[in-house]
Amino acid sequence: MSYEKICTACHKTFPANETVCPFCNTGCPNANPGGTLPEGVLLAEKYIIGRVTEVDGEGITYEAVEKESGLPVVIKEYLPVTLCARRDENGAVVVKVGSEVPYKTTMVDFVDLYKNLMQLGARPGLAPVKGLLKENNTVYAVMGYIKSITLTDWLNRQTDLLTYERCITLLEPVLDGLAAMHAVGLIHRGISPDNIRVTPDGRTFVAGYATLALRSLNSELKPNLCDGYSAPEQYSVSEFQGPYTDVYSVAAVLYKMLAGTAPVSAAGRGEGCPTLKQLGAEVSAQVSRAVDHAMWGNTTRRTQTIAALREELASGDKNGVDATRVVPSVSGRGGKLDGRQALMIAGGVVALLLVVLLIWLMIRGMVPKAPTSSSLPQSSSVVSATPTPTPTPAPTAEPVVKVPNFVNQLYTDIQANTEYQQKFIFNVTEEYSDNVDKGKVISQTPISDADRPADHRIDLVVSKGRKSVTVPDFRNYTRGDVVTVLTNAGIKAENIRFAEIANDGTMSPGLSVKADREVGSEMNPELDTITVYMAGPIPTPTPTPINISVSG
Repeated sequence: MSYEKICTACHKTFPANETVCPFCNTGCPNANPGGTLPEGVLLAEKYIIGRVTEVDGEGITYEAVEKESGLPVVIKEYLPVTLCARRDENGAVVVKVGSEVPYKTTMVDFVDLYKNLMQLGARPGLAPVKGLLKENNTVYAVMGYIKSITLTDWLNRQTDLLTYERCITLLEPVLDGLAAMHAVGLIHRGISPDNIRVTPDGRTFVAGYATLALRSLNSELKPNLCDGYSAPEQYSVSEFQGPYTDVYSVAAVLYKMLAGTAPVSAAGRGEGCPTLKQLGAEVSAQVSRAVDHAMWGNTTRRTQTIAALREELASGDKNGVDATRVVPSVSGRGGKLDGRQALMIAGGVVALLLVVLLIWLMIRGMVPKAPTSSSLPQSSSVVSATPTPTPTPAPTAEPVVKVPNFVNQLYTDIQANTEYQQKFIFNVTEEYSDNVDKGKVISQTPISDADRPADHRIDLVVSKGRKSVTVPDFRNYTRGDVVTVLTNAGIKAENIRFAEIANDGTMSPGLSVKADREVGSEMNPELDTITVYMAGPIPTPTPTPINISVSG
């Protein structure tokens, strides 16, 4: 692009480093941080860059205006701070030495994400993506502008407690948008009150799109996780992410709206945090359980889809509020009392009955008793006025059951077994295994045939299957870049082998040509090896002998 500003007054362009238009002397100051595009810069001859609204580990978000139509847009520039060194005098991004390969691979992820979002089109509940641009040695995603504020700001403006009905109605478009993303294989991974926006007429939509690398620890990018809303697997280097990751986050948002406080951070907190009912939120027990199920740390036990979350929440909504929350009005106006008011009234009634009973006993004790034959002095037998205590029954022993052998059973079959689910509580962890098929139980604690009370917790280790990674495209790289690409994919450096292949004259000397494993195939990164063939030098052509005949 031409690295120029456009004057807001005369609309003529001039060098981006100038702060005053040389044609009309209008001041065009730049308030954007250093390293970002200055305000007023013309991008791709089509968009006028405005102020910076957000900077994260993946790039920079700008307000902008479409030059021809004058319509506002939002533009995200791919510029990962961990991989980029600076911006040159023409606005082009300069990549750090040695970071060229991860820069390109993460850029591909960025482009793929926004291409897939473009295919979804304009949908309720999603910030629309209009297009992609390639400029300045990077790419830009262009999104439609919708006047709105963040859900965080919206919540801060509320003065009344939010009912469950209002919260779930507000989040309905968000659930629709996430379901649409999941249907095409996309996961948001950043659902939080800061990435949900509310329009002036009360509609909500999802913004803040990002790649997997930005929403996970230990990636090439500086991570941007939403503390309290990011799922536990986003803090792990070994756990997979899926639609259930967004289920966790949107349930955490609902938790915040109903409880007034964010959930405990999933980073190292274990399995769960206080439920909505424990915090005194005015919801039914079933709604509280539905939110709790959606926020379980164990991904195999967590609610798996947006549809399943909706179904469980709707079940709780249909069941109505707890009986303790609704009592007949004592004011005669037919009003309903909340749970705390009901408990206070019930406690007062009990206290009043106890006082009446105590007074009755005191009066009864002061009244002289009529003499009876059992109370005469000559009687040698006295009947005790104290009733004979009823013997406390011996506690019944808990029912004991034999623990079945779960090893080599499919965990999905165990989940579907009603008898197992009634008798035991399962705590599941996952591990890779080269010997046990994916989804089957590797081991259990306690072992089978052990006697255990019903409802006892059973620890199961379930196989993730053979640990594998996808072989990335390593072709046409130098030896050092081949190692970088393969190790970034998870393959151990010591498992990478090199061999030279004879150059037939069509190959670039010193660059990778092929391997003994196909690009896109699966391999165990710890056990399997891969041999990469590098092109040898171009052969020197053998001169054709010239026959010179001498005539006598």
